[in-house]
Amino acid sequence: MEIGDVLTADRSGVRLKVVGLVDETVSYGHIGVVYADLGTWRHLHYGLPGDLPEAASRQATAVALTLKPGADVAAVEKATGTLAETKEATFDASPGYEAESSTMALIKGFLYVISALVVGAFFTVWTVQRKPEIALMKALGAPTGYILRDALAQVVAVLVGATALGTAVGLALGSAMIGKAPFSLSAPAIATSSGLLIVLGTVGAVVAVRRITAVDPLTALGATR
Repeated sequence: MEIGDVLTADRSGVRLKVVGLVDETVSYGHIGVVYADLGTWRHLHYGLPGDLPEAASRQATAVALTLKPGADVAAVEKATGTLAETKEATFDASPGYEAESSTMALIKGFLYVISALVVGAFFTVWTVQRKPEIALMKALGAPTGYILRDALAQVVAVLVGATALGTAVGLALGSAMIGKAPFSLSAPAIATSSGLLIVLGTVGAVVAVRRITAVDPLTALGATR
């Protein structure tokens, strides 16, 4: 869509000429939003061609107010005969918004938990495979604390590298989806998700590398043979 394009509404036949574009993509129920004057909205809402009836000309679904800090909201509601809500609270009035948001939050929560479990399982196998080398280091006098710190340093290095690579791939794939599917890139959200993946992965790995403390140095001397 470009400035100068003309759109025609299906039911009312109202023609809308694009006079400007907003920087941020806005949608309602995953459908694009058009900013128009109130009269145009009434024609689109009721789908009536020609002049609107008197009853329809006084209709509106919401009124945007900018109140000063400390304003008496109850007095505003009484004077206008409306129910005043914050901008964030009005989002729940969108059909399916609250249900969809809760579902997505639950999915993200499970993904974070699963990521911690997967990382923990990976480093559990990694620790078991390194058991002979760890036993040898202990037999040579390496303190358990040093081995634990070294293992955790390797864990963090692997997690940071893998998260950075995954984020780069996700950004590339997401950029290709823009305009074709509902997708938005937010720096704070990306930073928060990446940080949580690293932190939760480290927590999951800590449980795994604690097995190092149980490794017997005699294993390096063939005590199990």
